[in-house]
Amino acid sequence: MLRVTRFSAFLFVLFSLFVPSPSHAQDNFSRFEIGAQYSIIRETNAALNGISFSGIGARFDCNLTRRLAFESQIDFFPENGVPLVHFQGGQTTQAVFGLRAKVIQTRRLSVFGLVRPGLLHFSAVQVLAPGSGNTYAQTPETYFVLNLGGGLEYYASPRWVLRVDIQGNPYRIPAFFSAGATLPGKINDTTRLSFGVAYRPGALIENEPEANVPGNWEFGPLFTSMTLARQGPADNVVTQPGVGGYFSYRFYGVFYADSDLLYFPTHPTLSGPQTGGTLLQGLFGLKGGIRRNHFGFFGKVRPGFDSFSAALTGITTGQSTPAFTYARSNNLVLDLGGIVEFYPSEHSTLRIEIGDTHLFYATRYVDVDGSTQPVYGGKMQHSIQLMLGYGWRF
Repeated sequence: MLRVTRFSAFLFVLFSLFVPSPSHAQDNFSRFEIGAQYSIIRETNAALNGISFSGIGARFDCNLTRRLAFESQIDFFPENGVPLVHFQGGQTTQAVFGLRAKVIQTRRLSVFGLVRPGLLHFSAVQVLAPGSGNTYAQTPETYFVLNLGGGLEYYASPRWVLRVDIQGNPYRIPAFFSAGATLPGKINDTTRLSFGVAYRPGALIENEPEANVPGNWEFGPLFTSMTLARQGPADNVVTQPGVGGYFSYRFYGVFYADSDLLYFPTHPTLSGPQTGGTLLQGLFGLKGGIRRNHFGFFGKVRPGFDSFSAALTGITTGQSTPAFTYARSNNLVLDLGGIVEFYPSEHSTLRIEIGDTHLFYATRYVDVDGSTQPVYGGKMQHSIQLMLGYGWRF
């Protein structure tokens, strides 16, 4: 039974960087790769426990350089999963399109990271039937998914490639409204494991020379968009824009101390006990990867905080109009994902971050007409975050 997580994928990519890379890498590559794979996806059964389904699929890669490729993959899981309200059911199909980057490469092996947005389709999701009150129906649903992970390739020959990779799949489920009833939105997550083989057709291209990118210090502004589930009943899953900055320092080899500080000025109309008002986010941790020629690719593991300015703390109903009180709510987060950097000049950096920021809400207490009611933090929540930045490197 599959019990790996996306956190395992990032640790695999990051800590494999401790292994020294030989001076001679694989001699050549082709422009295209065509492959097939056997995959396992982790979903939920009727008892709300994890269950694994098997599937098959195909992959197509366009190798832009010896390390960086545009990759597309589609997988089909024919077994019927349990229809659960609003987030899974029936047969599963996933199609993703994005980047694969090799952070370590030798003649026979490479370690790579994956950042691939796409679509996750279920054939029979349980939803509220329109106009029927609390009656449920089954319908196909397609959700936006962000596929993040890493893996290992083995080069049996210049033409044939064997591969294994693990990924996480946070996907956005919007709120559903029907006949006056509301099913709140959320960010759900699945885990995948794939084993594949690929063939490289066409002419083999000799590897281009590589040069390290200079500079240990880097900083600059960031613009961000984060999709998360807020607790206001009228808001559910929202996408919020934000601004801030980042700082990065290379302290050892391929490892960098890396941090973001972001402010999200928009806020929902209603607050919950853990979320409410504007959001200040700080992330402080580690990124690890390579800088070669005009690009860099990194995995990131960064703990931090989400600080909401106006979470609900009290409700007084003994008046004609209910009164509410609010206070700041601070919560732990863990940011996992990838960073792609492009270097248009000697001292400048164009930075793209994509990740799943895990939210760990603390238990809060709400005073309801003088009676204190605990609101438990519950299980970990997910959010999907995209950041764009421009930095200076020296």
